[in-house]
Amino acid sequence: MRIVFCDDDTAVMDKLEKYLRAYFSENKLKQPEYEAFTSGEELLKSDKRIDIAFLDVEMPGLDGITVGAKLKARFPYVKIIILTSFLDYLDEAMRFHVFRYLSKPLEKSRLYRNMKEALYQISIDTKPVLIETANESVTRFADEVIMVEADKHKVKVFAVDKIRTPTRDSLSP
Repeated sequence: MRIVFCDDDTAVMDKLEKYLRAYFSENKLKQPEYEAFTSGEELLKSDKRIDIAFLDVEMPGLDGITVGAKLKARFPYVKIIILTSFLDYLDEAMRFHVFRYLSKPLEKSRLYRNMKEALYQISIDTKPVLIETANESVTRFADEVIMVEADKHKVKVFAVDKIRTPTRDSLSP
């Protein structure tokens, strides 16, 4: 797992990383990789996969809303958490499905609640589902499966790319 911070205030990023290290430690979870960026341009140059991104809205150069939208386009499962003192950008952030919008100064208990929810959502979004039919075996992420229809002894899996009829008892998480 990789968590990135992008804020022109390094003190905010240091505090955030300290809180997150404590959160993962207290919950006996493996520490993720952390990386800090002081500008949106610098963050967007990175080609490493990102799982969670904490973005400040108002920064010199690219703002956090623009950076968040570009990250979401590159990494559809990334959880974007906006950190800001300004509520004026909430509507813009919602357009690209920001995960959370947290206000500064950062409240530790609220951060912890939101981290728990973000980690849970990541586990759901990226859970692979194996679909085996007579002609193929494919894996889709859970959020790519629209629905599963069962009628007597026939099952149909409606995924984003096509409808499949799996062999009996072949669906597995």
